[in-house]
Amino acid sequence: MPIPYDRPTFELLRTRIGSDLAQVPAVLRGPLSSMWSKTAQGIHGHLDWIDRQASPLTCSIDRLYDWAGLYSVPRLAATAATGNVQATGTAGASVLADAVLRANGLDYTIPQATELGIGDTPVAIRCTSTGAAGNLAAGQTLTLVDPLPGVSSTFTVAAGGIAGGAEDEDVEAWRVRVVDEWQTRTTEGARGGRPDDYKFWAKSAHPSVSGALVQVGVLGAGTVVIRPYCNDLPSRMPTQQILDAVAAYFAQTVPATADWSLTAPIQHAVVVSLDLDPSVDTAPNRAAITAAINASVLAEGDEDSVLRLAEIDVAIATVTADYTRAAPLADIAVGPGEILVLEQPITWL
Repeated sequence: MPIPYDRPTFELLRTRIGSDLAQVPAVLRGPLSSMWSKTAQGIHGHLDWIDRQASPLTCSIDRLYDWAGLYSVPRLAATAATGNVQATGTAGASVLADAVLRANGLDYTIPQATELGIGDTPVAIRCTSTGAAGNLAAGQTLTLVDPLPGVSSTFTVAAGGIAGGAEDEDVEAWRVRVVDEWQTRTTEGARGGRPDDYKFWAKSAHPSVSGALVQVGVLGAGTVVIRPYCNDLPSRMPTQQILDAVAAYFAQTVPATADWSLTAPIQHAVVVSLDLDPSVDTAPNRAAITAAINASVLAEGDEDSVLRLAEIDVAIATVTADYTRAAPLADIAVGPGEILVLEQPITWL
């Protein structure tokens, strides 16, 4: 086992050095001991820094880029939202390529010209900015910046929404992927198609993917079904844009002989019903309890996940002990292909 080492504090170093300078005149002893202590403290600090860089688990972000480069795990860059809108106007009129739509202060461009038909015509658009702010729900409207002959200036987001926009990958999530690859390479060798490999590849395809369920052989011998999930998205469900990004990544990464398919997980609702004591039944407490229980639910992301009653009670207890839990009344286990999702709002009795 490694020998534990306690880094000496500045005060301890100054005391030690002061003792060593006992024979030096007092007028010099204080300044000299302080000067040497600061020097020694800086050396100890630099040695601590060097030690942290020896592992991707603890290294600084600059060195994490080095580790990531060594194991080919680049940080995922922010992505732009894409999807379809419904255009209306005179049949035969054209929505020109590179036309600009605007919503919520962001611009969206049309990648290719589309001729309007009778009624609503689907038109593909892409946000010019990356990030989650570019995502729009179905039914939201966008406005054409420069009018086009025969085309209504108002466009409506189609079913499925404008989605897939995400921020740069979180540094700690990236660190986990780098460490995962480091451990896999050093203990098991190259990735070739184990269940954990598919989970790693799914998380490497899009910054919104938090993990994936992997089902082997459910569609026949040699088949693999991968179900990515996204903890930061509503109901943990991947959008079609995210599934498309994962599919594109798999097409260039997964061994050519693998028989894989992608689909969204099946939602398994976690229904919670609570009766808070009137003395603690406040809006902030309700919000805090909801967040705590949801965190426990999001922590479950395996094929055999079980959310135990004790976990729910521990989550509630971080806020208050004055409650009665009416539901659930038993541990909640997932079925094949299922992911736990907290049904919101919680029922407050």
